[in-house]
Amino acid sequence: MVFFCIATTLTHIFVVANIAHGAGAILGILVGFAITMPDRRPLFASAVAAMVVFGLWGSTYGRPRINLSGKAGFEEGQWGYKALLANHNEEAVRWLRDATIQQPKSPELWTDLGIAYHRLGNIPAATAAYDQAHKLKPDDPTFSVPTDK
Repeated sequence: MVFFCIATTLTHIFVVANIAHGAGAILGILVGFAITMPDRRPLFASAVAAMVVFGLWGSTYGRPRINLSGKAGFEEGQWGYKALLANHNEEAVRWLRDATIQQPKSPELWTDLGIAYHRLGNIPAATAAYDQAHKLKPDDPTFSVPTDK
């Protein structure tokens, strides 16, 4: 059933599965093998430990890289924008970097990231973000590269 959920999610037929469902199924299988095969228990326990470590990484630093949902980056973009509005620019950079990893074709996110970098005085990073937004929509003046003179 788990593989059916993953397959229907990846094909966008019935979006129900996520990494957590698959990881939970695999952990359950590994624990079952560890219980029923005591001579191989260290092997299965090591695999469980590796899955837990991967899960911790995936739920924190790795989240932008393994989120397969169609709305990946949406929340991060909102949090980054709210941080921009509150002038919490370092926080905005963190959220917007994650959002642009998940939604690299969103000129709005790249522009917001450029604004955050600009406010922090990181002009090379700001220019790179503005350039990326402009590349995505070169005919839209909203995303033209700003010039400070």
